[in-house]
Amino acid sequence: MNDVIIQCFNDYFNFPVTEQEIAEGHFKVFKTDKKDFLVREGSVATDYFLILNGYVRTFYIAENGVEVTIDILRTGEFASSMYSILKKAPSFENIQCISPCTVCRISEASFEKLAVSNSKWIDFGMQSLKAALLKKEEKILSFGKLKGKERYAKLMTERPDIIQHVPVQYIASYLGMQPESLSRIRS
Repeated sequence: MNDVIIQCFNDYFNFPVTEQEIAEGHFKVFKTDKKDFLVREGSVATDYFLILNGYVRTFYIAENGVEVTIDILRTGEFASSMYSILKKAPSFENIQCISPCTVCRISEASFEKLAVSNSKWIDFGMQSLKAALLKKEEKILSFGKLKGKERYAKLMTERPDIIQHVPVQYIASYLGMQPESLSRIRS
């Protein structure tokens, strides 16, 4: 599994991870089944999850009981409840595997130890935070500026694998529409 972690960091982040850093026990690799949770709403999150293989979604349950998908993540992306980790407060979101996944977990405490021992990890953390902020801002702007059909076209262009591997109801929720509306757009 160590080679999978090293390969993922190299391929997706152009970031060298050493065997020693992995051997020190900072990274834990595990497999999940479809529908397994990495974080549950109301729990205090402590870990970051690098998706080595598969698809994950973050969602919350609205007052009317409807699940609202916030994000859809795939191989090479990080999933975490940043609010919960940084505030040490209960998470307001769930993080659930959409497919069977291979996931690499690193705790906030382990990441801090790595950052203290080598400043390259501070740089990596900053790059990851910037990427996450840009992704969230782009989604907010697309909701304000683009119609549903345009948001779907953008997703098809930028992340076509999601269209093929993620159930329609999650894609529709992520795009801010009902599954029926998405079906009309797709036909």
